[in-house]
Amino acid sequence: MTALQDEIAQLLREYQAKTGKLLKIGTVESATGGRISDKLTNVPGSSDYYKGSIVSYSNEAKTEIVGVKRQTLKTHGAVSSETAIEMAKAGRKLLKLDICISDTGIAGPTGATSGKPVGLFYLGISAKDTNMAKEHQFQGNREQNKQKAAEMALTLLKEYLQNRLSEVTDSTLEEKHVVTCFLEHGGKILILRRSSRVSTYRRSWAGVSGYIETNDIDQAFTEISEETELYKKDLKLIKKGSPLEVIDKNLSRKWIVHPFLFHVKAPEKIKTDWEHTEAKWIKPGELKKYETVPGLAETLARVIK
Repeated sequence: MTALQDEIAQLLREYQAKTGKLLKIGTVESATGGRISDKLTNVPGSSDYYKGSIVSYSNEAKTEIVGVKRQTLKTHGAVSSETAIEMAKAGRKLLKLDICISDTGIAGPTGATSGKPVGLFYLGISAKDTNMAKEHQFQGNREQNKQKAAEMALTLLKEYLQNRLSEVTDSTLEEKHVVTCFLEHGGKILILRRSSRVSTYRRSWAGVSGYIETNDIDQAFTEISEETELYKKDLKLIKKGSPLEVIDKNLSRKWIVHPFLFHVKAPEKIKTDWEHTEAKWIKPGELKKYETVPGLAETLARVIK
């Protein structure tokens, strides 16, 4: 079963692939004591989208650090939907986030008041199109209540991302099918820096790529031969990945990327053409260090683990 934080990471990457924007997220926590942020940062690469957290355990921290109104705490109490919403809204502004989630609750075994029993939590979320909180009543011990609240906060974030992703429209975009070929040798992949003479994504790093004019596999071999002077006898197909949609709103275009991974038998034969100014062999995990064409990391993930 995929962990919630991994599902959230995937949704964020899918949203980036469709819109070109990687949403920044963070948390303002109270009763969970940092458990939500701990789960989010368990994902490799989470530093790309996770900006930080504030654990505002006391009322003083909620008002003096986060910015929750004292009147809100006085009127509604620390454990309330109003406070959870203000925590998320203020945290989004303070941490400069696209999405902020929050929690406030009574973990137990003490702390219950009239109308507010042990296990009562409010989980908030703030984004450009929503500010809301959900009430939950958990029935476990202190540790169980805190863990369950953290899980439900991540569920709230996951559901929001799913809805936001479904609202991304691409009906007006021009659709273009392209191949992207990664060449591998000795555990490294070849990336190429596009020249200023190409029509799109000048000076960005990419794989061997080109528009599909015949079928994808024949086009892959054609592009490789044109751009590197390697031919079928020099290559071994390792994997053909499932196509990936990448949206570029600036170009009003939807790229359908057909990914391939080939093993290069003799890398010394490679000669790049005018389309590229540099070529580098890198470990797959190093790709994030480079400014690439849109969706290149996600495309690579379709053919390599």
